[in-house]
Amino acid sequence: MKKLFVLLFLVVSFAAMAQDTIMLRSVEVSADAIRQNQAEAAMERKMDTALLKRLNTITMSQLLIQHSPVFIKTYGPGGVATASFRGTTASHTLVLWNGFQLNAPTLGQVDFSTIPVFMTEQVKLKWGSGTSANSGGLGGTVNIENEEHFGEGMILDLKQTYGSFNSFGSYITAGYSWASHLVRVKAYRTSSDNDFEYNNIGLIPHQVMKQKKADFVDYGIMPEYQWRFRKSLITIVSWNQWSDRNCPQIMPNVNNSNTKEYTENGYSRNFISYKTYWNTGKIELKSAYFYEKQHYYLQTYASNGTPVTNINSKNDANVLHEIVDVNQDLYKSWKLNAKVQLDYEQVTSNNYKGIKDRNTLSFYAALMGKLLKPIDLRLTLRNDLVDWESAGFFPTATVSYSFIYLKGLKLNVGYSHNYRTPSLNDLYWNPGGNPDLKPEKGHTVDGNLVYSMKIGDFSLESQFGMYYSEISDWIQWVPTTYRYWVPENVATVIAYGVEAHLKVNYNIYNWKFSASGNYVYSNTTDKRGLQLIYIPLHHANAFAELRWKTWNLTYTMEYTGERKTSMNANEFYGFRLMPYTLHHISVGKQIKKFNIEFKVNNITDEEYMAILWRAMPGRSYEISLSYKL
Repeated sequence: MKKLFVLLFLVVSFAAMAQDTIMLRSVEVSADAIRQNQAEAAMERKMDTALLKRLNTITMSQLLIQHSPVFIKTYGPGGVATASFRGTTASHTLVLWNGFQLNAPTLGQVDFSTIPVFMTEQVKLKWGSGTSANSGGLGGTVNIENEEHFGEGMILDLKQTYGSFNSFGSYITAGYSWASHLVRVKAYRTSSDNDFEYNNIGLIPHQVMKQKKADFVDYGIMPEYQWRFRKSLITIVSWNQWSDRNCPQIMPNVNNSNTKEYTENGYSRNFISYKTYWNTGKIELKSAYFYEKQHYYLQTYASNGTPVTNINSKNDANVLHEIVDVNQDLYKSWKLNAKVQLDYEQVTSNNYKGIKDRNTLSFYAALMGKLLKPIDLRLTLRNDLVDWESAGFFPTATVSYSFIYLKGLKLNVGYSHNYRTPSLNDLYWNPGGNPDLKPEKGHTVDGNLVYSMKIGDFSLESQFGMYYSEISDWIQWVPTTYRYWVPENVATVIAYGVEAHLKVNYNIYNWKFSASGNYVYSNTTDKRGLQLIYIPLHHANAFAELRWKTWNLTYTMEYTGERKTSMNANEFYGFRLMPYTLHHISVGKQIKKFNIEFKVNNITDEEYMAILWRAMPGRSYEISLSYKL
């Protein structure tokens, strides 16, 4: 805490210095840029930065649900939200923050409900061969990044939201941006009673009731400093966040008042980077220290007050990251990217026998350039040493062809080979951990057609793709006769599907219209040919925005298809979750430096379940007021 106050003192001091500072004309620091290799860009999508700024009071889980092809498995407001990228599990989605892995060493996954869009400035989705620079992204990678900001002067951005179920959100960005320095702090706090009404179909007869013991509070602060000099840049960022959440009972157990369940989590993610450029390339040195604390408590009592279940799980994780990343232009359009990375993970847990740790040393190289005028090629190779034993060599290849006589049309084809090491929980959980687990290995072939065009004030972007993946030694926790579960390498899982994306923009006079949508078909089956649980065959979303002068109107739709909740081939209707469609609208008005917006979520008051026997909110409302200097 003392370190946090020191950082805040430095920010205030730098802001005070601004009064005696002469603003100089900003100077861009960059190398001689080469057009991005088409094969490199073929397997990624950058989310619209304007959209991120407008939606920065929501969580990353809400953003991905409504504006990306990634399926999010969510327990509702204040609950865990994990990603399923291309029909894989949460552990197969790698999450990076400025190049550093956020996946917890314990579970090997990320709770997207704890990542505010407010703390990010750029989000990229990568899949297939686009994930080659890191291990673990068998389904895909979500890249979260901070950006450079210089010469902007005083920075002040305030937002306040209030909504149904006594939900509050407060956000502030403050700082100062000189020609060569940036000092900035982002801070936020959100909370909700989360006591919405729902129809409890887990009771007979069904009853309309309010959700209880589901309140939560999240808060965080991110100080940041950037210094640009000559052809170099130094960046220091500290992302600190805390979360206290009560866990409500499932529908059939709501009348059991003898249960206490909650989570208390917190983390501090800190990094420093040094980047320097020369005429034909750049090098970046990055170092990070992450600390994460997880506390889960569950206690149930019998009617006489005798404890029946008592779980008090505490995990402390310390992670170090060291990265050297070099980019060098070669002959003509060809360039080389090489990276060496060292990751060290250490976990102290009352669920393990002793302290457990793991180190991974990675070597990565990518060669990219033009084979012919319409053909771009990208080849990569990575080798990892896990606890000083080689995990093997993992190559990828991507070819991009730009049609000569059909301007704007591109065909991209890729192959990737990747792997994921078992999480520390998989290896060492007591009881049940299996230290003999093998890493999961995946082979993916995918391709897509991309078409873009612009005629006057009208623009269109479209993409249609297909993929096929085989993941061998799939890790799954299975029950034993000893009343606990054990992870095993059970089988090879086949995942294949179709992805489609469309985005249009049209401006005329004072009117601006934009629309986008995603559709995904994901077929992920085990050796018996059964679809894996909680992975829908179909999911989709759509977004439309209409602006007129200082007014704006938006519409959002999200569709989730039927999901299975049991791997029993003879399951009955209770083990299937029915499909649902949610509709949301908002209207906003800009008044000088103020913006006011009113939202209605789930306007049709749809009754649905995202997780079996977990209540979800019906129609709700939110109003937000913001001020930007």
